Amino acid sequence: MTLLLDNDELAPLIDAREFVEAEDIAYRAFAGGEGVSTSRIDLQSAPDANGANYQLGVTLGMAGKYAALRIKSDMVFQRLVDGRPRKEKFCIEPGTYMGLILVFDRASGELAAILHDGLLQKMRVGADSALGARYMSRPDSSVLAILGAGGMARAHVDAMRAVRPISSVRVFSPTPANREAFAREITERHGIEAVALDDPDEACRGADLVASCASAIGPVIFGRQLEPGMHVTCIGGTLDREANARVDVALRFGLSQVPVELGGLAFADECLTFSEVGGKAAHAGTRRYADVPAEHRVSFAELLTDPGRGRTSDAQITFSERGNIYGLQFAAVCGRLVERARAAGAGRTLDTALFLQSIRN
Repeated sequence: MTLLLDNDELAPLIDAREFVEAEDIAYRAFAGGEGVSTSRIDLQSAPDANGANYQLGVTLGMAGKYAALRIKSDMVFQRLVDGRPRKEKFCIEPGTYMGLILVFDRASGELAAILHDGLLQKMRVGADSALGARYMSRPDSSVLAILGAGGMARAHVDAMRAVRPISSVRVFSPTPANREAFAREITERHGIEAVALDDPDEACRGADLVASCASAIGPVIFGRQLEPGMHVTCIGGTLDREANARVDVALRFGLSQVPVELGGLAFADECLTFSEVGGKAAHAGTRRYADVPAEHRVSFAELLTDPGRGRTSDAQITFSERGNIYGLQFAAVCGRLVERARAAGAGRTLDTALFLQSIRN
């Protein structure tokens, strides 16, 4: 039988610590040569009369006992918020979105489950940032600065609390009502101090961990905001040139494989875009969230072999990023969710025969 799980059914199964551990296991295996992952792959149309592009996004990966295919179907555009470009999307109409993950059993090829991606993909990203904090931040890091006040920011608080003793959260978002509501929610949910601030520089001041979860396009973390001892993650916007230069050690968890037929090449960008017009839209996927000088970068495989390649003093400024191993992440966390759902009797079941045919593909 094939499980069908929507966001409501997935919500009680999503656990920050479980996601962190699932990704840690998958990353360690990948560093040792196990697993397969593509980067994010986007097919992008020419812009319509309103400047929006249709975008079909996919990513694929294998980790442990499972393989996963994530599919997104979006109309993507940008608008200005406080004078800054912001990426927006919808499917059919504003407020509705299409994102599905097909999970396959690697032992038989069976379609094990179909999952909504809305909630789980946010915790997938938060868990990656938390793993970066586990391996690179100071163990006593307790003050978290968050840029952004949406679901991704919420997942980051949950995940960071799974690896570090977070006692205070400082949040900036350009919309006052959003940041104030977010701060109240964090205090109520976690019983810790959470302060909404109207200046991103002030939010970062005195923080041990800085996480950008913004929807903005372009630099959101600036060199002037970085202080000795900080650990930085960025999954929305980018670091500016000065911030990149000030990072002492930058950890990258993985690099997706490239097609065997193109052997010898390497692809480090976040997203591989195939465009109908031959050019990439301004609101398309980010190439890199950071561009730290090569001599300051370390891969996860290198860190596992030689921990001395990581943080070596409390004064260093460190950074971590997933790299482009999207597919590996989805296979790891979705496989864990499928197993938890089966154990809990959650979701609906579909006859797997619906997805099989007697004519060879």
